[in-house]
Amino acid sequence: MFNLPLHPIVVHFPIVLGTLLPFLALLLWWAIKKDHLQQNVWILVTVMALTYGASAIVAVELGEEDEEKVEKVVSEKVIEEHEEAAEMIPWVAGTLFLVSIAGVVKKNSHALRLGLAVLSLVALIPLASAGHTGGELVYQHGAAIAHLPTDKQAMIESGKFLIKHEDSDKDKDKDKDKDKDD
Repeated sequence: MFNLPLHPIVVHFPIVLGTLLPFLALLLWWAIKKDHLQQNVWILVTVMALTYGASAIVAVELGEEDEEKVEKVVSEKVIEEHEEAAEMIPWVAGTLFLVSIAGVVKKNSHALRLGLAVLSLVALIPLASAGHTGGELVYQHGAAIAHLPTDKQAMIESGKFLIKHEDSDKDKDKDKDKDKDD
């Protein structure tokens, strides 16, 4: 497993955290406003925003490490589109973190907390863009091929490489159907 690139593994952390952040912020904003929870619980939003930002920075750095390898398989223009979208995410997360701190420091600031919740919802747009362009790199442009051993890359290019999963349920069903026909 450790010979696999880390970027595709780590990138899921900022995606999940960035997606959950607006929902946590809205829930806590409502609970604080209705006096179901104390204002200091807002620190959870701040911690999530910080973790979101830190994981985004790590994902971007790991992506830059993979870039040189992937450039051998995918055009630089397509990689740059993903890179530009992804590099925006740490800045977005950092902004959300700073606004969330204001929600901790300033007491009785329901409008500020609601503002962060709305802002974090809007921040899903660049996050989705980065994820979408990353998915295109892998599934439409074959970026994953860059991480295969050279002999397997050559087999794919020649058309001689077939991925077959042994003992899959589909194969068993096909074998049973074949036996019935004989």
